[in-house]
Amino acid sequence: MADTPSSADNQGVYPQRASRARNWFNRLKLGGAVIVVLALIVGIGRWLYHQHTHVSADDARVVSNEITVSSRLAGRITGFSLAMGDRLAEGDTVAHLYKKPDELMLEKLQAKVKGGEAQLAFERQQLDLATRQLAGGIEGTSGRLQADLAAADAARATMQKARKTWERSQRLFASGTVSPQKKEDDYYTYQAAKAEYERARYQVAVDRSNLGNARAGMLDGPDMTVPNPDLLRAQLAVTRQNLAQDKADLKRQQVQVEDSTVLSPIDGVVDKTFVEQGEYVSPGQPLIMMHAPHNVWVQARIKETEVGKLKPGQQVAIAVDAYPDLHFSGHVEMIGHAATSEFALLPNPNPSGNFTKITQRIPVRILIDQGPREQLSPGMMVVVDIDISGDNAGH
Repeated sequence: MADTPSSADNQGVYPQRASRARNWFNRLKLGGAVIVVLALIVGIGRWLYHQHTHVSADDARVVSNEITVSSRLAGRITGFSLAMGDRLAEGDTVAHLYKKPDELMLEKLQAKVKGGEAQLAFERQQLDLATRQLAGGIEGTSGRLQADLAAADAARATMQKARKTWERSQRLFASGTVSPQKKEDDYYTYQAAKAEYERARYQVAVDRSNLGNARAGMLDGPDMTVPNPDLLRAQLAVTRQNLAQDKADLKRQQVQVEDSTVLSPIDGVVDKTFVEQGEYVSPGQPLIMMHAPHNVWVQARIKETEVGKLKPGQQVAIAVDAYPDLHFSGHVEMIGHAATSEFALLPNPNPSGNFTKITQRIPVRILIDQGPREQLSPGMMVVVDIDISGDNAGH
């Protein structure tokens, strides 16, 4: 049977359409391959550029100053309720120690200081009274001396007059004018006046001696009813010294009582507890370990072959494993001067002579400038990417 024209036309059209479809598909494949190659080239170029302008480390950690809070005293813990993660403000109570004996000793020393202060006040009053009595005694002794000096002058005048009378009686008796009885009476009057003058002179000497003693602080008799002021001054100095010693003991005991309450030295978070309620602790024994949330940084260990590219101030991108959706950034603050292997507990001195060269790591401290630092905990793993392109240093 002969083919119709429509059948012949169909046999020529279908191969042409199939050929065009294959051409478009090949072009698409070629275009896709070109795009993939270009993407690879761009990716490799960006990776090479990044490798040239950045230093990275994927084993960096969050670090903070871990503070161990200890007790200065030994004792049994009577109050402790902290747990890991608790927040403390500076001055908050960490623990209470048993302090009843210390409080009783404090009361005893307080009473002793009050007694010393009362004794000091009493001795001051005594010294004031003794000083006034001594001043009055000196004034009285000086007055008696002046009176006795006047009496001595009067006695001397009386004696001189009696002597002249007796001498005249002797002359008159020799001429027969005066009787023997008159002569004897004038003689005995003269001797009595002479004795009275000698007694007055002795009393003046005694008064002068008493005045010298009084001025030296020695006053006896009814004029001085309290001890000598110099002695009281010496006793007052001893009392002051004893009171100062008692106050020092009281202050030390107050510190002892205050130290029985252990306080937080900083605003921070409790990372670990080491004791329980009722436990007996020794001086210096750790109670808790804590850190300040605002005072955290990143410690990276950079290969020694790359550390020469770093300098303080370079910008750092920080990725925290625990918070992949949060963004942190910072800058290089300090570059260490010794490899971390130097601080190993068991250093390897290589005594056998066999040596395998290992790239050492240098610690680099990175401060966090942006990001919620309070959410970071010491020990968290982070990835750091340090920009060493050269135009961002000097932060």
